[in-house]
This record gives sequence, structure tokens and C-alpha cells, in this order.
Amino acid sequence: MGSENRTLKLIKTIVGRSYRRMTIDPADIGYLQYPEFRSSHQLFIRPRTRRLAGNWDQEIDADVFWSSVYEPARDAVRGMVPLHRYVFYSSLEARFLDNEPWQDTRWYRWLIARQDNAPVRRYRNKDEVAERLEFLEMLYSDFKSGQYRDEAVSRPIINIGRQGRLAIEDGRHRLCMARVAGLKQLSVDVNVIHADTQQVLFEE
Repeated sequence: MGSENRTLKLIKTIVGRSYRRMTIDPADIGYLQYPEFRSSHQLFIRPRTRRLAGNWDQEIDADVFWSSVYEPARDAVRGMVPLHRYVFYSSLEARFLDNEPWQDTRWYRWLIARQDNAPVRRYRNKDEVAERLEFLEMLYSDFKSGQYRDEAVSRPIINIGRQGRLAIEDGRHRLCMARVAGLKQLSVDVNVIHADTQQVLFEE
């Protein structure tokens, strides 16, 4: 197990160096990529930032609760879902900006409803849900108090579409929470840039 952990850490370090990095204002994140380009078995297959043409950055007018791994997306046309249609994000706003209890949020009710059939990873039962909600509370507190520390090994990942559209690719907890908490800047890795996007400024 120790050897496997060391290998995984090494792979993550290599991958982190392969992506192009930039600093963004989380308030500029307006979308969720859906379906994602990445999946659990593709985690280290395409570690380099790449340009891609097509309409994968088109706006999708649909509600999404968490990710395409758990919601019907096999035949879906890839696009960007506005954050106000992303139920995880709107539920964070309800909890931390409107002070609603988790139990009253749409996302919580969706998680609980799935536990008897196709539960969500990390949220498979009420104990796991309680543990992850505690993590979200702590993450919000860290962002608000300035205690959050950038993790070079596993930065959040975004995609950049036309007209400067920024979409969450991976790292939903941190990217959404940073936006809700009003964080002014966050380091991210860039997975895909639309081929028609002319200027993107990366960090050295």
C-alpha cells in the first residue's frame, strides 16, 4: 500500500506539471462542463492542456445536480451548464449565503434519494453525507478566513470556451466554494481551451 501511495503521488506530481496553470477570480467561473472531458478512468490519460474546436462550449439549458457520472449523459451533447442551473452550486449558496439547513437544499435531498439505488461516491450513506457536509463547512470557513492553501498536486481544473467562458471540469467542491465564499483569486490548471480562443495568459 505504501508503494502504491508513493507511485500515485509521483504520477499526480508529473500530471500537475504538465497542465498549464493560471490564476483566476472564482467569480468569473460561470459554467459547469457537462459531460466532463475527464472521468475516473481517464484521470491521467490526457494530462496536458490542449486546444479543441467544436461546440463543446455551447450553453446547455438544463439542471444538473452533481456530474455526468451519476446523471444521464451517455448520449448528451457536450456543453456548458450555467452555474445557476447547477444544483450543487445553488445549494451551497442556499446554505452559506441564505443560511438554510442542508436538509432543505435540493442537492441534499437528491443525495439522500439516491442512496438506495446508485448512491454517489463519498455520499453513499448518511454517515458519509454527514462527514462530507462537515468537510464543506470547514472548507467554507477556510476560504472566508484566508486559511485555504493552494495544492499544486491537485489543483482544480477548468476549461476555457469562446468569449472567455470558464467552466468547471474537476474540483467542484473547491471551485464552487471559492466562488460562494467570495475568494478573489485561485490557482487552477487548464484542461481544454477552445481553438478559437485567441489569448490566454498562463503563469510560468
